[in-house]
Amino acid sequence: MKKLFTLFIACLGLATTAYSQAHVFTKANGPANPTGIDTIYGTVLSSVPTVPDGQWHTWDLSTVILASYRYYAQFSTAGGFANATHANQAYIENMGMSYVTNFMFSIDNSGIKTHGERLARQAFPLGSQTGNPNDSLVIKAQDVVYSAPQVQMPYPATMGTKWNATSKAVFNMELTALPIYNKAQTERRSTINSTSEVIGWGNLKIKRLDGKPSGSKHVLLVKSTITTQDSFFLNGSLAPAPILQMAGLQQGQTQVVYQKSFYREYEMMPMANITYEDATFADNKKKDVNFHAQRLPYPDNVEDIDGGQMAEIYPNPTNGIFTVHIPETGKSEWSYNVTDMTGKLVTKGQLNSSKTLVSLQGTVAPGSYIVTILQDGTAISGQKLVIQ
Repeated sequence: MKKLFTLFIACLGLATTAYSQAHVFTKANGPANPTGIDTIYGTVLSSVPTVPDGQWHTWDLSTVILASYRYYAQFSTAGGFANATHANQAYIENMGMSYVTNFMFSIDNSGIKTHGERLARQAFPLGSQTGNPNDSLVIKAQDVVYSAPQVQMPYPATMGTKWNATSKAVFNMELTALPIYNKAQTERRSTINSTSEVIGWGNLKIKRLDGKPSGSKHVLLVKSTITTQDSFFLNGSLAPAPILQMAGLQQGQTQVVYQKSFYREYEMMPMANITYEDATFADNKKKDVNFHAQRLPYPDNVEDIDGGQMAEIYPNPTNGIFTVHIPETGKSEWSYNVTDMTGKLVTKGQLNSSKTLVSLQGTVAPGSYIVTILQDGTAISGQKLVIQ
């Protein structure tokens, strides 16, 4: 953004230019080629101040306390998927199902759009529900093309821009519930409706990875409601309720996400993202607040080139055996803690090489856990781990 002249008349003459440069998002100031792993940091909700809507507003969230949990977004270039140029690997929790998918998206002059999903084969055992250890629900390896793309942001986008999208998708699965079903063809048919609007613009400051306040960044505040409704079919007919219950599913199940996202220039992930409990979007109904704290400037606007140490955990979900990949060992002492979702320590251990195989089989129950990686006793990353 060009500096404004200090003369009052000059400021008046350049006001429109400054607005268009800082708060109209186009392909020119959007994400160009997102690749690599970005970390999304959770926060302690009780430390989050009131977050009002506003125009030419300054939001200061730099005093918010960062929590121990983390999310990850892994971006890569894409090939072989119609209209998509990139992929974003994501962990999805959908009612009773938790799985990994790759959202296939494109970035062009019309905006950022998701065209479908690419999934690897994933199996979910049903033996604990049916009594037969061979019973399972399997998501097949497949490319799922949406009937119409979901739009993350159209270009150009500025204050008052509104957009919506409706997408239909079919996910192919196999169900084994002996003796009645043996690899029976199963479909999850989804309808995704989204509505979004730019409701604010201004500058945002959050807490950096080193605990210091960031410099402010120009942002657009986008309010979104995303509704996903699922129907399940077995051998071409609606799946019986008892079968769905075994997998923790139900016919016509609906999930709704209410969120406000602060998008900054040149980045794919929101600088701050707030999810709410309901459609009121009330400040006392905040459900989760997280930060994308990489590549942020100091208050003097000196850019942070080092995005921070990254650690990877895979596969996820897992059967209890997984690999921890740390960026380097050097003279540092590396370790990990595994806690349950209440924060209770389950187990811990040392990481003595860049890739360490960890086995929790037989020691923890299936469910969701947080794996925190520590360098010389300081937590540098964490990730939700699902053990099936």
